[in-house]
Amino acid sequence: MKRLIAWFSVLSVFLMLASCADNSIYSGFKKTESGAYMQFYTKNDGQQPRLNDEVTFEMAQFFNDSMLFTTAGDEPMRLVLKKADFVGDVADALLMMHVGDSARLVVSIDSVFTTMLGMDEVPEEYTGKPIYYDLKLLSIKPFEELEAERKVLLDSLRQAEFEFLTPLREDPKHTLTESGLIIMEKTGNGKVATMGDYVDFDFTMCSPDGDTIMNSFGVESVDMQYGEEFIGKGFNEAIGMVPEGGTMRFVIPSALAFDSTGYEQFIQPYTPLVVLMKMNSVMDKAAYEKHQAALEAEKEAEKERLLALESTAIADYIKANNITETPTESGLYIIRQEEGKGNVAQWGDEVSVHYILSTLKGDEVESSYYYDEPISFKIGNNEMIPAIEEALMTMAPGAKVTLVSPSALAFGEIVIDEELLPAYSPLVIELELVEVK
Repeated sequence: MKRLIAWFSVLSVFLMLASCADNSIYSGFKKTESGAYMQFYTKNDGQQPRLNDEVTFEMAQFFNDSMLFTTAGDEPMRLVLKKADFVGDVADALLMMHVGDSARLVVSIDSVFTTMLGMDEVPEEYTGKPIYYDLKLLSIKPFEELEAERKVLLDSLRQAEFEFLTPLREDPKHTLTESGLIIMEKTGNGKVATMGDYVDFDFTMCSPDGDTIMNSFGVESVDMQYGEEFIGKGFNEAIGMVPEGGTMRFVIPSALAFDSTGYEQFIQPYTPLVVLMKMNSVMDKAAYEKHQAALEAEKEAEKERLLALESTAIADYIKANNITETPTESGLYIIRQEEGKGNVAQWGDEVSVHYILSTLKGDEVESSYYYDEPISFKIGNNEMIPAIEEALMTMAPGAKVTLVSPSALAFGEIVIDEELLPAYSPLVIELELVEVK
């Protein structure tokens, strides 16, 4: 995971770099059979990898003469070679190398945007620009050896599950369902869900060793229609067995969960799951819809209450601070402190600004001055709250204003901080337009 994080952390740097190079940079590189362009520094006649082999290699990544990533000083990378996602993928290059080889791969940046970043279009300023990979192949673990190791692992995991489940199945205090679910404990006598009912429940899922895999208690309960797929067959079966208001502790054999495949890096193959479930409510469709309507009405009433409090708070602030300006049509107060010079910023302009966000009580929420430089963005790209964008289109470079913004032009119903900035919080904003680019 560390390497994935490293890759994504360099993307922001990568996108900021510019290049004036053209296709002439491919000079000296040889086009391989796969279509990749490579230049070998060292070439041997040793072992060569195949698809599905695991390779260990060192790598450094460059763009416009700047290093974006390197394994130097760290552990080398390991990769099971699969069919490349695009011509010039690192996997393509490694398949062309022998143990001990070192080479440079050059790839069009377009493929990075369209495959790794999943973008439909490549930004014009980067189209056709090159990105380089310096590679050194250290070792190869053949596919057959990987498969043998995996078989040993799977056999040990299968045996461990058998040893865990056997005493549970033989315990007379436990109940086995026809499918193989093991019920260890059950409380409550309320109604149970039938297909199509709506259920709300909490659960904790653990490994046989007691390590928590998933937990909803104290986080957010699960609200769903019984019959929808959720986690697996065993879990879905259990949902229809727990009484409303009751609990059930049960074990799901791997055959009713993630079987021999496991789930990514979180759950190994042949892992039985130990679950505690608490059923909060069971409702038929009519009751559920009535309940949801009541919740929506309650939410709307609370919203109206908070908006009324906000309106009063803004009016009190305006009066207490002797503000005589008339609000704009959107409700934004713009109090001009210093006039700027030049053209007023327009929709679509790229600007740099300084700002200080505060509550009506004067508590500071955020300040761009902490970054030691102005914040740059394009007006209209939804990169900044509406209050700031609206005010900027009345300002010339150098202008400074104070804004009193209703929550509708700030963070609205979003809770930034329960204490400092709850939902429907108005803001006071000190804003300076530094530059229109």
